[in-house]
Amino acid sequence: MIFMEVQRKIIRGDGFHIPAILMMPYSSGAAVVIVHGYGGCKEEQLGLAWRIAEMGIATCTIDLRGHGEHSLMLTDRVIEDVETAVQFCRAYGKVAVVGHSLGGRLALLSSADLAIAISPALCKTYTQQTHDGMKKRSFRARAASPETIFEICEALPLWEQSDRPAAIIYGSRDIPEIVKACEEQNTKGVPVTCIENAAHNDTYLLEATFEEIGKHLAAIVSDY
Repeated sequence: MIFMEVQRKIIRGDGFHIPAILMMPYSSGAAVVIVHGYGGCKEEQLGLAWRIAEMGIATCTIDLRGHGEHSLMLTDRVIEDVETAVQFCRAYGKVAVVGHSLGGRLALLSSADLAIAISPALCKTYTQQTHDGMKKRSFRARAASPETIFEICEALPLWEQSDRPAAIIYGSRDIPEIVKACEEQNTKGVPVTCIENAAHNDTYLLEATFEEIGKHLAAIVSDY
């Protein structure tokens, strides 16, 4: 049994504050920042956070700007929220970022020691069908327009594989552009796992995903 403390936290950035929920096992030498996708919030990711914390790893689940309790509007500076959380978690030791969708892209672009991207929004452009689908979710985000998320995806740099460990998990019924992009990364030697029958908003909720994440996080757990 893992004993842990759970608390709300406001992480202070450069002119902004990031609402977070921390799960801190009493003996932890590593941390994971957990990042939701467009239209999500930290509360949606607490099941994943709990499963990771049960491994003895501290978790820091955040609201991105434009979402949840974060006071700022969603803009292309959203990566600053992730980087600020990563630096905050350095106090625990090694830091991984696990993110879903937009959060997955941000995880890969972060300075964390390990990135795990779940159904990551890897592309710069998307089809009209995807635009229409995401617009239905826009009421869950505070942004200048429903197109802001696509402007951010276009503005963010494309992720390139490096020496830093990274892994990708996606669903077989995911957004078509994401499926294609993940398959392309697999051909480049990136560790990629397809969760059968999972749709885009299922992937971070499934036992198969928890198991894959656990395998990749075991590396940073073994370092302390």
